Amino acid sequence: MKNAELIQFDKLELIKNKVFNTIDVSDNTRKEYFSRVNNFLQFIGQNELNEDSYLEYKRYLLRCEFYSASTKNKYLMTSKVFLDGLFRLRLIPYKITDNVKGFTQSKLHKKEGLSDDDIGKIQRYCLTLESSKSSLRLRALMALFLFQGLRQIEVARLDITDIDIKNKKAFVTGKGKHDKEQIHLHPNVVKILKEYIKATKFREGALFRSESNNSNGSRLTTKSIREIIKQVFNLLDIEGSTHGFRHYFITKLIKAYKGELLTISKYSRHSSIQMLEVYNDEVIRESDLPRFYNVFNGIKI
Repeated sequence: MKNAELIQFDKLELIKNKVFNTIDVSDNTRKEYFSRVNNFLQFIGQNELNEDSYLEYKRYLLRCEFYSASTKNKYLMTSKVFLDGLFRLRLIPYKITDNVKGFTQSKLHKKEGLSDDDIGKIQRYCLTLESSKSSLRLRALMALFLFQGLRQIEVARLDITDIDIKNKKAFVTGKGKHDKEQIHLHPNVVKILKEYIKATKFREGALFRSESNNSNGSRLTTKSIREIIKQVFNLLDIEGSTHGFRHYFITKLIKAYKGELLTISKYSRHSSIQMLEVYNDEVIRESDLPRFYNVFNGIKI
């Protein structure tokens, strides 16, 4: 099985379109596949495509020390989807992705959540902002992350009509979901959203919109939202990511609700409590540290 027999490199874009445009995934996932598959295509461009190419690609990724296990799995999965698509479209004679395992990932979070000190910095910064459409947008974004624990994609998908100020509710399209899910808004969120919507005078369409020259008025993407938050973090000397808000939100709930994970899941909207157990383990481990340290109290080297 040789490259020339299988993939005509001058028709790669056509082949990628045939493979990725005929699978049932979200638009964001499809874009990620189109982007990540280039890494695999470069690999097979330098190596003969054969029945062991998928395994060889995994071994190549294993040697890439600059990639995390999570990133390696994303590249490996993209190559699997692509190769299985080639087989499905009869562009290769047989399936070559069976019996190859992915990379083992730790269940613990790699990214730390925000600290109380970080939240204090953000709170003091927001108090110094003059009222404007831009500052209200920033405060509204942060309020949804901090008090609701929303995911970035959930915030980006929000429309004006998803916000019910009168009844203090919102309707979000969750991760991997198609139906909107009702959530109860924290009073602080209701207050800032009411101010933001009044200032923007938006009546329909995206809740959060770009203010840049190139895409003014278009829906903010998750990337744009991360960049907005990162600018503030850099200014306040905060080491963290936008996801840190969700980590903080869930950790605060676990501490306040004494580990009542089923109740917490109603607010975090996890499909199962497995991920919440990871958060809970972190909280328990952190609270137990003083006792651990005390075991070796008085011993010095």
